[in-house]
Amino acid sequence: MGRLVLIEAALMLLPLAVCVIYGEEDWKVFAMSSAVTGIAGLVAEISTRGTPMSLPGREGFILTALVWWVFGLFGMIPFMTGSCSLDFTDAMFEVISGFTTTGASMITDVEAQSHGILFWRAFTQWIGGLGIVFFMLAVLPELNRGAGISMYNAEATGITHDKLHPRIHQTALSVWGVYVCLTVLSVVLLWCGPMNFFDSVCQTFAAVSTGGFSTRNEGVGYWDSDYVYLVLIFVMFVAGVNFMLLYNAWKRGWRELFCNDVLKAYSRVVGLAFIVFLVAALVRGVSEGIGRIVVYPLFHIVSAVTSTGFSISEAETWGPVSLLMTLLLMLCGACAGSTTGGIKVDRVVVLWRNFMNEIKKTVFPKRVYVVSLNGTSLYNSLVGRISAFVTLYMLAIGVSALIVAMYGYSLTDSVFMVISGMGCNGLGYGATGVEGSYAFLPDGVKWLLVVDMLMGRLELFTFMVLLLPGFWRR
Repeated sequence: MGRLVLIEAALMLLPLAVCVIYGEEDWKVFAMSSAVTGIAGLVAEISTRGTPMSLPGREGFILTALVWWVFGLFGMIPFMTGSCSLDFTDAMFEVISGFTTTGASMITDVEAQSHGILFWRAFTQWIGGLGIVFFMLAVLPELNRGAGISMYNAEATGITHDKLHPRIHQTALSVWGVYVCLTVLSVVLLWCGPMNFFDSVCQTFAAVSTGGFSTRNEGVGYWDSDYVYLVLIFVMFVAGVNFMLLYNAWKRGWRELFCNDVLKAYSRVVGLAFIVFLVAALVRGVSEGIGRIVVYPLFHIVSAVTSTGFSISEAETWGPVSLLMTLLLMLCGACAGSTTGGIKVDRVVVLWRNFMNEIKKTVFPKRVYVVSLNGTSLYNSLVGRISAFVTLYMLAIGVSALIVAMYGYSLTDSVFMVISGMGCNGLGYGATGVEGSYAFLPDGVKWLLVVDMLMGRLELFTFMVLLLPGFWRR
Protein backbone atom coordinates (compact mmCIF):
# COMPACT_ATOMS: atom_id res chain seq x y z
CA MET A 1 0.00 0.00 0.00
CA GLY A 2 2.89 2.31 0.75
CA ARG A 3 4.29 1.86 -2.74
CA LEU A 4 0.91 2.49 -4.33
CA VAL A 5 0.46 5.70 -2.32
CA LEU A 6 3.94 6.86 -3.33
CA ILE A 7 2.92 6.55 -6.97
CA GLU A 8 -0.21 8.61 -6.26
CA ALA A 9 2.03 11.31 -4.76
CA ALA A 10 4.09 11.34 -7.96
CA LEU A 11 0.93 11.57 -10.10
CA MET A 12 -0.08 14.75 -8.24
CA LEU A 13 2.96 16.47 -9.71
CA LEU A 14 1.26 16.54 -13.12
CA PRO A 15 -1.60 18.89 -12.09
CA LEU A 16 1.03 20.88 -10.17
CA ALA A 17 2.88 21.37 -13.45
CA VAL A 18 -0.37 22.41 -15.14
CA CYS A 19 -0.90 25.08 -12.47
CA VAL A 20 2.64 26.37 -12.98
CA ILE A 21 2.13 26.55 -16.76
CA TYR A 22 -1.06 28.60 -16.34
CA GLY A 23 0.37 30.69 -13.48
CA GLU A 24 -2.23 29.56 -10.91
CA GLU A 25 -1.84 29.57 -7.13
CA ASP A 26 -3.24 26.04 -6.81
CA TRP A 27 0.26 24.69 -7.47
CA LYS A 28 0.81 25.12 -3.73
CA VAL A 29 -2.23 22.91 -3.07
CA PHE A 30 -0.85 20.10 -5.19
CA ALA A 31 2.64 20.52 -3.75
CA MET A 32 1.23 20.13 -0.25
CA SER A 33 -1.03 17.24 -1.29
CA SER A 34 1.85 15.42 -2.96
CA ALA A 35 4.08 15.96 0.07
CA VAL A 36 1.48 14.64 2.54
CA THR A 37 0.73 11.64 0.32
CA GLY A 38 4.42 10.95 -0.23
CA ILE A 39 5.21 11.08 3.49
CA ALA A 40 2.39 8.62 4.23
CA GLY A 41 3.69 6.30 1.53
CA LEU A 42 7.26 6.50 2.83
CA VAL A 43 6.18 5.74 6.39
CA ALA A 44 4.35 2.64 5.20
CA GLU A 45 7.27 1.60 2.98
CA ILE A 46 9.96 2.10 5.63
CA SER A 47 7.97 0.47 8.44
CA THR A 48 7.49 -2.69 6.36
CA ARG A 49 10.97 -2.88 4.83
CA GLY A 50 12.14 -6.46 4.55
CA THR A 51 8.63 -7.90 4.72
CA PRO A 52 8.15 -10.59 2.04
CA MET A 53 5.79 -9.57 -0.79
CA SER A 54 3.51 -12.55 -0.30
CA LEU A 55 -0.19 -11.90 -0.73
CA PRO A 56 -2.65 -14.80 -0.53
CA GLY A 57 -5.99 -14.60 -2.33
CA ARG A 58 -8.00 -13.25 0.61
CA GLU A 59 -5.51 -10.49 1.33
CA GLY A 60 -5.60 -9.60 -2.36
CA PHE A 61 -9.31 -8.91 -2.00
CA ILE A 62 -8.70 -6.78 1.10
CA LEU A 63 -5.93 -4.71 -0.50
CA THR A 64 -7.87 -4.23 -3.76
CA ALA A 65 -10.94 -2.94 -1.93
CA LEU A 66 -8.85 -0.85 0.47
CA VAL A 67 -6.68 0.83 -2.17
CA TRP A 68 -9.71 2.58 -3.71
CA TRP A 69 -10.59 4.12 -0.33
CA VAL A 70 -6.98 5.08 0.42
CA PHE A 71 -6.49 6.63 -3.00
CA GLY A 72 -9.71 8.54 -2.43
CA LEU A 73 -8.61 9.84 0.98
CA PHE A 74 -5.39 11.30 -0.41
CA GLY A 75 -6.80 12.22 -3.81
CA MET A 76 -9.52 14.38 -2.29
CA ILE A 77 -7.03 16.73 -0.56
CA PRO A 78 -6.75 19.08 -3.59
CA PHE A 79 -10.55 19.30 -3.79
CA MET A 80 -10.76 20.35 -0.13
CA THR A 81 -7.89 22.83 -0.16
CA GLY A 82 -7.95 24.05 -3.77
CA SER A 83 -10.09 26.57 -5.63
CA CYS A 84 -13.29 24.47 -5.28
CA SER A 85 -13.01 24.20 -1.44
CA LEU A 86 -15.34 21.20 -1.06
CA ASP A 87 -16.14 19.78 2.36
CA PHE A 88 -15.08 16.24 3.32
CA THR A 89 -18.19 14.49 2.01
CA ASP A 90 -18.29 16.35 -1.31
CA ALA A 91 -14.53 15.98 -1.84
CA MET A 92 -14.69 12.23 -1.23
CA PHE A 93 -17.67 11.94 -3.57
CA GLU A 94 -15.83 13.91 -6.28
CA VAL A 95 -12.63 11.86 -6.15
CA ILE A 96 -14.39 8.48 -5.91
CA SER A 97 -16.60 9.55 -8.80
CA GLY A 98 -13.39 10.25 -10.70
CA PHE A 99 -11.48 7.08 -9.85
CA THR A 100 -14.54 4.89 -10.53
CA THR A 101 -15.16 6.84 -13.78
CA THR A 102 -18.69 7.71 -12.71
CA GLY A 103 -18.50 11.39 -13.61
CA ALA A 104 -21.15 12.66 -11.17
CA SER A 105 -19.83 15.95 -9.84
CA MET A 106 -20.15 18.05 -6.70
CA ILE A 107 -18.75 21.13 -8.45
CA THR A 108 -21.58 23.33 -9.70
CA ASP A 109 -19.39 25.92 -11.46
CA VAL A 110 -16.72 23.97 -13.29
CA GLU A 111 -15.40 26.91 -15.30
CA ALA A 112 -14.53 28.81 -12.11
CA GLN A 113 -11.94 26.19 -11.13
CA SER A 114 -8.22 26.30 -11.84
CA HIS A 115 -6.75 24.33 -14.72
CA GLY A 116 -4.91 22.18 -12.18
CA ILE A 117 -8.13 21.12 -10.43
CA LEU A 118 -9.83 20.41 -13.77
CA PHE A 119 -6.85 18.37 -14.92
CA TRP A 120 -6.71 16.39 -11.65
CA ARG A 121 -10.41 15.44 -11.75
CA ALA A 122 -10.02 14.39 -15.41
CA PHE A 123 -6.79 12.54 -14.67
CA THR A 124 -8.37 10.54 -11.83
CA GLN A 125 -10.80 9.16 -14.40
CA TRP A 126 -8.02 8.20 -16.78
CA ILE A 127 -6.13 6.37 -14.01
CA GLY A 128 -9.26 4.58 -12.81
CA GLY A 129 -10.45 3.72 -16.32
CA LEU A 130 -8.67 0.37 -16.47
CA GLY A 131 -8.50 0.18 -12.68
CA ILE A 132 -6.14 1.58 -10.06
CA VAL A 133 -4.68 -1.85 -9.34
CA PHE A 134 -4.27 -2.59 -13.05
CA PHE A 135 -2.39 0.70 -13.39
CA MET A 136 -0.10 -0.30 -10.55
CA LEU A 137 0.54 -3.72 -12.09
CA ALA A 138 1.91 -1.94 -15.16
CA VAL A 139 4.33 0.27 -13.20
CA LEU A 140 5.36 -2.11 -10.38
CA PRO A 141 7.01 -5.24 -11.89
CA GLU A 142 7.44 -6.78 -8.43
CA LEU A 143 3.66 -7.27 -8.30
CA ASN A 144 4.02 -9.86 -11.07
CA ARG A 145 4.14 -12.58 -8.41
CA GLY A 146 1.25 -13.90 -6.33
CA ALA A 147 0.42 -10.46 -4.94
CA GLY A 148 -0.33 -9.02 -8.36
CA ILE A 149 -2.28 -12.02 -9.58
CA SER A 150 -4.58 -12.07 -6.55
CA MET A 151 -5.17 -8.32 -6.85
CA TYR A 152 -5.78 -8.62 -10.60
CA ASN A 153 -8.38 -11.33 -10.04
CA ALA A 154 -10.07 -9.20 -7.38
CA GLU A 155 -10.35 -6.09 -9.58
CA ALA A 156 -10.79 -7.52 -13.09
CA THR A 157 -14.28 -7.25 -14.55
CA GLY A 158 -16.27 -9.73 -16.57
CA ILE A 159 -16.96 -13.47 -16.72
CA THR A 160 -13.40 -14.79 -16.86
CA HIS A 161 -10.13 -13.10 -15.94
CA ASP A 162 -7.97 -13.89 -18.96
CA LYS A 163 -4.36 -12.82 -19.48
CA LEU A 164 -2.60 -11.90 -22.72
CA HIS A 165 0.78 -13.12 -21.45
CA PRO A 166 1.96 -15.54 -18.73
CA ARG A 167 3.28 -12.59 -16.73
CA ILE A 168 0.54 -10.32 -15.38
CA HIS A 169 2.89 -7.31 -15.61
CA GLN A 170 3.27 -7.83 -19.37
CA THR A 171 -0.49 -8.17 -19.77
CA ALA A 172 -1.00 -4.86 -17.99
CA LEU A 173 1.59 -3.14 -20.18
CA SER A 174 -0.02 -4.45 -23.38
CA VAL A 175 -3.50 -3.31 -22.41
CA TRP A 176 -2.22 0.06 -21.26
CA GLY A 177 -0.46 0.40 -24.59
CA VAL A 178 -3.81 0.15 -26.39
CA TYR A 179 -5.33 2.56 -23.87
CA VAL A 180 -2.60 5.16 -24.42
CA CYS A 181 -2.85 4.85 -28.22
CA LEU A 182 -6.60 5.49 -28.11
CA THR A 183 -5.97 8.46 -25.79
CA VAL A 184 -3.44 10.04 -28.15
CA LEU A 185 -5.72 9.51 -31.16
CA SER A 186 -8.65 11.14 -29.37
CA VAL A 187 -6.59 14.16 -28.26
CA VAL A 188 -5.40 14.76 -31.83
CA LEU A 189 -8.90 14.42 -33.32
CA LEU A 190 -10.51 16.76 -30.79
CA TRP A 191 -7.66 19.26 -31.04
CA CYS A 192 -8.23 19.39 -34.82
CA GLY A 193 -11.77 20.61 -34.09
CA PRO A 194 -12.99 23.57 -32.04
CA MET A 195 -11.28 22.57 -28.78
CA ASN A 196 -8.01 23.95 -27.47
CA PHE A 197 -5.30 21.52 -26.36
CA PHE A 198 -6.22 21.56 -22.66
CA ASP A 199 -9.91 20.91 -23.31
CA SER A 200 -9.11 18.16 -25.80
CA VAL A 201 -6.90 16.39 -23.23
CA CYS A 202 -9.47 16.60 -20.43
CA GLN A 203 -12.40 15.59 -22.66
CA THR A 204 -10.29 12.71 -23.97
CA PHE A 205 -9.54 11.50 -20.45
CA ALA A 206 -13.28 11.51 -19.80
CA ALA A 207 -14.21 9.75 -23.05
CA VAL A 208 -11.48 7.09 -23.12
CA SER A 209 -12.10 6.19 -19.47
CA THR A 210 -15.87 6.48 -20.05
CA GLY A 211 -15.96 8.86 -17.10
CA GLY A 212 -17.81 11.99 -18.21
CA PHE A 213 -16.20 14.89 -16.33
CA SER A 214 -16.09 18.00 -18.51
CA THR A 215 -14.24 21.29 -18.32
CA ARG A 216 -17.36 23.30 -19.19
CA ASN A 217 -20.59 23.96 -17.30
CA GLU A 218 -22.58 23.03 -20.41
CA GLY A 219 -20.58 19.85 -20.92
CA VAL A 220 -19.66 18.93 -24.49
CA GLY A 221 -22.69 20.94 -25.63
CA TYR A 222 -20.54 24.03 -25.04
CA TRP A 223 -18.85 23.52 -28.41
CA ASP A 224 -22.15 22.85 -30.23
CA SER A 225 -20.27 20.85 -32.86
CA ASP A 226 -21.40 17.71 -34.67
CA TYR A 227 -17.71 17.02 -35.31
CA VAL A 228 -17.04 16.86 -31.55
CA TYR A 229 -20.05 14.61 -31.02
CA LEU A 230 -18.97 12.23 -33.79
CA VAL A 231 -15.39 11.99 -32.53
CA LEU A 232 -16.60 11.30 -28.99
CA ILE A 233 -19.11 8.70 -30.26
CA PHE A 234 -16.24 6.85 -31.93
CA VAL A 235 -13.93 7.10 -28.92
CA MET A 236 -16.60 6.08 -26.40
CA PHE A 237 -17.71 3.13 -28.54
CA VAL A 238 -14.15 1.84 -28.91
CA ALA A 239 -13.54 2.35 -25.18
CA GLY A 240 -16.54 0.10 -24.58
CA VAL A 241 -14.80 -2.81 -26.33
CA ASN A 242 -12.67 -5.34 -24.43
CA PHE A 243 -9.12 -3.92 -24.59
CA MET A 244 -7.60 -7.40 -24.67
CA LEU A 245 -9.74 -8.11 -27.74
CA LEU A 246 -8.46 -4.92 -29.35
CA TYR A 247 -4.87 -5.94 -28.60
CA ASN A 248 -5.39 -9.42 -30.03
CA ALA A 249 -7.04 -7.96 -33.13
CA TRP A 250 -4.06 -5.67 -33.66
CA LYS A 251 -1.60 -8.55 -33.25
CA ARG A 252 -3.49 -11.37 -35.02
CA GLY A 253 -5.74 -9.58 -37.48
CA TRP A 254 -9.09 -7.83 -37.40
CA ARG A 255 -11.07 -10.95 -38.34
CA GLU A 256 -11.00 -11.98 -34.67
CA LEU A 257 -12.58 -8.65 -33.76
CA PHE A 258 -15.53 -8.96 -36.12
CA CYS A 259 -16.22 -12.60 -35.21
CA ASN A 260 -16.50 -11.91 -31.49
CA ASP A 261 -19.96 -12.72 -30.08
CA VAL A 262 -19.84 -10.02 -27.41
CA LEU A 263 -18.78 -7.25 -29.79
CA LYS A 264 -21.57 -8.21 -32.19
CA ALA A 265 -24.08 -8.14 -29.34
CA TYR A 266 -22.72 -4.77 -28.18
CA SER A 267 -23.17 -3.34 -31.68
CA ARG A 268 -26.70 -4.74 -31.91
CA VAL A 269 -27.66 -3.16 -28.59
CA VAL A 270 -26.50 0.25 -29.84
CA GLY A 271 -28.24 -0.26 -33.18
CA LEU A 272 -31.54 -1.39 -31.65
CA ALA A 273 -31.52 1.48 -29.16
CA PHE A 274 -30.87 3.93 -31.99
CA ILE A 275 -33.90 2.64 -33.92
CA VAL A 276 -36.09 3.07 -30.82
CA PHE A 277 -34.81 6.61 -30.23
CA LEU A 278 -35.23 7.47 -33.91
CA VAL A 279 -38.83 6.23 -34.00
CA ALA A 280 -39.57 8.10 -30.75
CA ALA A 281 -38.12 11.29 -32.24
CA LEU A 282 -40.21 10.95 -35.40
CA VAL A 283 -43.34 10.34 -33.32
CA ARG A 284 -42.60 13.52 -31.36
CA GLY A 285 -42.36 15.34 -34.69
CA VAL A 286 -38.69 16.29 -34.47
CA SER A 287 -37.53 17.54 -37.85
CA GLU A 288 -34.83 20.10 -37.06
CA GLY A 289 -31.92 18.66 -39.00
CA ILE A 290 -29.82 15.52 -39.00
CA GLY A 291 -28.00 16.58 -35.83
CA ARG A 292 -31.08 16.37 -33.62
CA ILE A 293 -32.47 13.26 -35.29
CA VAL A 294 -29.29 11.21 -35.75
CA VAL A 295 -26.22 12.62 -33.98
CA TYR A 296 -27.80 13.65 -30.67
CA PRO A 297 -29.62 10.34 -30.00
CA LEU A 298 -26.60 8.27 -31.08
CA PHE A 299 -24.32 10.31 -28.81
CA HIS A 300 -26.74 9.86 -25.89
CA ILE A 301 -27.05 6.11 -26.53
CA VAL A 302 -23.30 5.46 -26.69
CA SER A 303 -22.75 7.69 -23.65
CA ALA A 304 -25.36 5.74 -21.67
CA VAL A 305 -24.37 2.19 -22.66
CA THR A 306 -20.65 2.85 -22.10
CA SER A 307 -21.38 4.55 -18.75
CA THR A 308 -19.55 7.69 -19.89
CA GLY A 309 -22.28 10.02 -18.71
CA PHE A 310 -21.76 12.85 -21.20
CA SER A 311 -25.20 14.40 -21.33
CA ILE A 312 -27.32 16.43 -23.72
CA SER A 313 -29.47 18.91 -21.82
CA GLU A 314 -32.57 18.35 -23.96
CA ALA A 315 -32.50 14.56 -23.40
CA GLU A 316 -34.85 14.95 -20.43
CA THR A 317 -37.56 16.21 -22.81
CA TRP A 318 -37.45 13.14 -25.07
CA GLY A 319 -40.27 11.40 -23.23
CA PRO A 320 -40.79 8.21 -21.16
CA VAL A 321 -39.73 5.81 -23.95
CA SER A 322 -36.30 7.43 -24.15
CA LEU A 323 -36.02 7.50 -20.36
CA LEU A 324 -36.78 3.78 -20.12
CA MET A 325 -34.31 2.96 -22.88
CA THR A 326 -31.66 5.05 -21.10
CA LEU A 327 -32.19 3.09 -17.88
CA LEU A 328 -31.91 -0.23 -19.75
CA LEU A 329 -28.73 0.91 -21.49
CA MET A 330 -27.24 2.03 -18.17
CA LEU A 331 -28.04 -1.37 -16.67
CA CYS A 332 -26.65 -3.29 -19.63
CA GLY A 333 -23.28 -1.59 -20.02
CA ALA A 334 -20.73 -2.41 -22.71
CA CYS A 335 -18.12 -5.19 -22.89
CA ALA A 336 -16.21 -6.68 -19.98
CA GLY A 337 -12.52 -5.84 -20.04
CA SER A 338 -13.29 -2.28 -21.10
CA THR A 339 -13.49 0.90 -19.02
CA THR A 340 -17.28 0.75 -18.73
CA GLY A 341 -19.66 -0.07 -15.89
CA GLY A 342 -23.02 -1.81 -15.67
CA ILE A 343 -23.83 -5.51 -15.82
CA LYS A 344 -21.79 -5.93 -19.06
CA VAL A 345 -22.98 -7.25 -22.42
CA ASP A 346 -21.05 -10.49 -21.87
CA ARG A 347 -23.31 -11.48 -18.99
CA VAL A 348 -26.43 -10.37 -20.85
CA VAL A 349 -25.49 -12.64 -23.79
CA VAL A 350 -24.89 -15.61 -21.49
CA LEU A 351 -28.16 -15.06 -19.63
CA TRP A 352 -30.07 -14.73 -22.91
CA ARG A 353 -28.63 -17.98 -24.28
CA ASN A 354 -29.29 -19.78 -21.03
CA PHE A 355 -32.85 -18.43 -21.10
CA MET A 356 -33.36 -19.76 -24.64
CA ASN A 357 -31.93 -23.14 -23.61
CA GLU A 358 -34.39 -23.41 -20.73
CA ILE A 359 -37.28 -22.74 -23.13
CA LYS A 360 -36.00 -25.45 -25.48
CA LYS A 361 -35.71 -27.91 -22.58
CA THR A 362 -39.40 -27.45 -21.92
CA VAL A 363 -40.17 -28.83 -25.38
CA PHE A 364 -37.25 -31.28 -25.68
CA PRO A 365 -36.38 -32.29 -22.11
CA LYS A 366 -34.04 -35.17 -23.09
CA ARG A 367 -31.71 -33.04 -25.17
CA VAL A 368 -28.55 -31.55 -23.69
CA TYR A 369 -28.01 -27.83 -24.20
CA VAL A 370 -24.80 -25.97 -23.53
CA VAL A 371 -24.28 -22.23 -23.15
CA SER A 372 -21.34 -21.13 -25.28
CA LEU A 373 -19.58 -17.83 -25.83
CA ASN A 374 -17.19 -17.23 -28.73
CA GLY A 375 -17.18 -20.96 -29.45
CA THR A 376 -16.27 -21.94 -25.89
CA SER A 377 -18.71 -23.91 -23.73
CA LEU A 378 -19.30 -22.45 -20.29
CA TYR A 379 -19.51 -24.54 -17.15
CA ASN A 380 -22.84 -24.58 -15.34
CA SER A 381 -21.09 -23.18 -12.27
CA LEU A 382 -19.98 -20.14 -14.29
CA VAL A 383 -23.50 -19.60 -15.65
CA GLY A 384 -24.79 -19.85 -12.09
CA ARG A 385 -22.25 -17.28 -10.91
CA ILE A 386 -23.41 -14.90 -13.63
CA SER A 387 -27.03 -15.36 -12.58
CA ALA A 388 -26.05 -14.74 -8.96
CA PHE A 389 -24.19 -11.57 -9.93
CA VAL A 390 -27.14 -10.12 -11.85
CA THR A 391 -29.51 -11.02 -9.02
CA LEU A 392 -27.25 -9.39 -6.43
CA TYR A 393 -26.78 -6.36 -8.71
CA MET A 394 -30.52 -5.80 -9.03
CA LEU A 395 -31.04 -6.43 -5.30
CA ALA A 396 -28.40 -3.80 -4.45
CA ILE A 397 -30.15 -1.32 -6.75
CA GLY A 398 -33.51 -2.06 -5.14
CA VAL A 399 -32.24 -1.62 -1.58
CA SER A 400 -30.31 1.56 -2.45
CA ALA A 401 -33.28 3.06 -4.29
CA LEU A 402 -35.50 2.30 -1.27
CA ILE A 403 -33.08 4.16 1.01
CA VAL A 404 -32.94 7.15 -1.36
CA ALA A 405 -36.74 7.22 -1.56
CA MET A 406 -36.85 7.52 2.24
CA TYR A 407 -35.23 10.94 1.81
CA GLY A 408 -38.33 12.07 -0.08
CA TYR A 409 -37.22 11.60 -3.70
CA SER A 410 -39.61 10.25 -6.32
CA LEU A 411 -39.41 6.67 -7.58
CA THR A 412 -37.96 7.79 -10.93
CA ASP A 413 -35.31 10.02 -9.33
CA SER A 414 -34.35 7.34 -6.79
CA VAL A 415 -34.01 4.53 -9.31
CA PHE A 416 -32.19 6.69 -11.87
CA MET A 417 -29.55 8.07 -9.50
CA VAL A 418 -28.89 4.62 -7.98
CA ILE A 419 -28.56 2.90 -11.38
CA SER A 420 -26.31 5.78 -12.45
CA GLY A 421 -24.13 5.34 -9.35
CA MET A 422 -24.02 1.53 -9.38
CA GLY A 423 -23.26 1.51 -13.09
CA CYS A 424 -20.55 4.19 -12.68
CA ASN A 425 -22.50 6.22 -15.23
CA GLY A 426 -23.02 9.70 -13.84
CA LEU A 427 -25.98 10.65 -16.02
CA GLY A 428 -28.50 12.87 -14.24
CA TYR A 429 -32.26 13.10 -14.45
CA GLY A 430 -34.80 15.06 -12.45
CA ALA A 431 -33.24 15.86 -9.08
CA THR A 432 -29.76 15.25 -10.52
CA GLY A 433 -30.46 16.52 -14.06
CA VAL A 434 -30.84 19.91 -15.69
CA GLU A 435 -32.98 21.34 -12.89
CA GLY A 436 -30.85 19.86 -10.11
CA SER A 437 -27.41 18.52 -9.30
CA TYR A 438 -25.68 15.77 -7.32
CA ALA A 439 -24.26 18.59 -5.20
CA PHE A 440 -27.73 19.31 -3.76
CA LEU A 441 -28.26 15.78 -2.43
CA PRO A 442 -28.26 15.13 1.35
CA ASP A 443 -24.99 13.83 2.78
CA GLY A 444 -26.56 10.46 3.55
CA VAL A 445 -27.49 9.94 -0.11
CA LYS A 446 -24.02 11.06 -1.22
CA TRP A 447 -22.32 8.46 0.97
CA LEU A 448 -24.74 5.79 -0.21
CA LEU A 449 -23.86 6.62 -3.82
CA VAL A 450 -20.13 6.53 -2.96
CA VAL A 451 -20.59 2.97 -1.70
CA ASP A 452 -22.68 2.12 -4.78
CA MET A 453 -19.98 3.48 -7.09
CA LEU A 454 -17.31 1.37 -5.42
CA MET A 455 -19.50 -1.74 -5.40
CA GLY A 456 -20.29 -1.26 -9.07
CA ARG A 457 -16.65 -0.64 -10.01
CA LEU A 458 -15.41 -3.69 -8.09
CA GLU A 459 -18.37 -5.72 -9.41
CA LEU A 460 -19.95 -6.51 -6.03
CA PHE A 461 -18.24 -9.80 -5.11
CA THR A 462 -14.88 -8.21 -4.24
CA PHE A 463 -16.73 -5.71 -2.06
CA MET A 464 -19.37 -8.03 -0.60
CA VAL A 465 -16.96 -10.83 0.32
CA LEU A 466 -15.46 -8.56 2.98
CA LEU A 467 -18.80 -8.59 4.81
CA LEU A 468 -18.73 -12.39 5.32
CA PRO A 469 -17.62 -13.43 8.84
CA GLY A 470 -16.05 -16.57 7.40
CA PHE A 471 -13.77 -14.48 5.22
CA TRP A 472 -11.92 -13.21 8.30
CA ARG A 473 -11.43 -16.62 9.94
CA ARG A 474 -8.10 -18.40 9.64
